[in-house]
Amino acid sequence: MKTVVKQKRYYESDFAFLVKAAVYLLLGLTWIAISNHRLIPIGVILGFLFSKVDVFRIDRKIEYALLVVGALLGLAFTGIGLTIGF
Repeated sequence: MKTVVKQKRYYESDFAFLVKAAVYLLLGLTWIAISNHRLIPIGVILGFLFSKVDVFRIDRKIEYALLVVGALLGLAFTGIGLTIGF
């Protein structure tokens, strides 16, 4: 006899999805700069850690894609994003 295990599914509203997508994009835009050169994508690191412990997660592939796109935009265009300088 085969036992069936039901998994609990969490559903998010569309607004929660958009807010989380915006947060992941903004995290991707966050860099640490030393001597006015962006060197460490701290937002990507924090975003990866946050995606591992997030209970109400959207698809992880989407989270990772938003982080990478944000990091590339932040690297290519120094006028956008958040730069923490040392």
